[in-house]
Amino acid sequence: MPEGYEELRKKYKLHEETESFFQICLESVGWNNPTCDTTVIDSRRIFDEKTEKFAGDVTFEGTVKEYIVPSAACEGGIPVDVLIPKNCGARPSILVHFHGGGYVMGSRMTDSSFCKLLASEALCVVVNVEYRLAPEHKFPAAVDDARCVLRWVLMNKPLVGGMNESKVGVCGSSSGGGLAAVVSSEIPGISYQILINPWLDITNGQPTCYEFETAPYCCKRSLDWLSEEYIRDPSDKENPRASPLLRKNIGSQPPTLFLIAELDPLRDQAYEYKKKLKEAGGVAESMLAKGAVHAYMTYPGHFKELGIRGRDRIMTFIKKRGTV
Repeated sequence: MPEGYEELRKKYKLHEETESFFQICLESVGWNNPTCDTTVIDSRRIFDEKTEKFAGDVTFEGTVKEYIVPSAACEGGIPVDVLIPKNCGARPSILVHFHGGGYVMGSRMTDSSFCKLLASEALCVVVNVEYRLAPEHKFPAAVDDARCVLRWVLMNKPLVGGMNESKVGVCGSSSGGGLAAVVSSEIPGISYQILINPWLDITNGQPTCYEFETAPYCCKRSLDWLSEEYIRDPSDKENPRASPLLRKNIGSQPPTLFLIAELDPLRDQAYEYKKKLKEAGGVAESMLAKGAVHAYMTYPGHFKELGIRGRDRIMTFIKKRGTV
């Protein structure tokens, strides 16, 4: 088994889906923490290969249409996929989704299966965003793209399949969760946010970051490498637009749902941010997936049981916070 596996098993009870995930990664060259020992190009290739293996092929009954969001900062605009499920309500919630990948890897396609399931099960419109990646586009390019798309959606609800009365939420996993948290702090009019194993502090100084420093999947070494690829200058790491957990005045935030994996170096960040939101008078709730690893929600083809539990919680949350 991969480095750190036996140590992990001594402390935690791994879900059977996590056990088999580790086994498959071990049998595939470079699939365990590739960012620690390889190039950006190879890391992206491996990330895409894992998505193809674990995300599954989801049949979607509805429409998927690409739009190009105009942007002064991004030549050619920002591509998004808008998913409208069959039997979508007259005034559906609109959920703007930001994919994961540490600001360096990933795309609309790597989160496509997850977005299709979200749209189908929650009967909401999902806007799947293709923001710019580092190191070609350093911080704050991804944040600027996320802001641009969110503003466009708020001004074009009927165009993307909603109504003027439709509530708009944001969702993201890992680095995408960090983007969702940033734009929720900066742009008014967001009704709710869903943060899935969010990367909220790229200084990576929390106890669980060190606990999982050499974990077999999503370790602190990988996070540190990704943050260096993302930033322009060391001071960027403490900028609240890169590390929203470090924002001193958290201000008004929409109701928030955290989905947290137990075997994740980012676990403490989610709980710390939840505490800050509640101390500021906000509404925040969380669900801990015991025995699960960082990417369990965006690999629904493999993490079937764990994924269903998480999506059920999301559906309940959207029904409560996102319906008119």
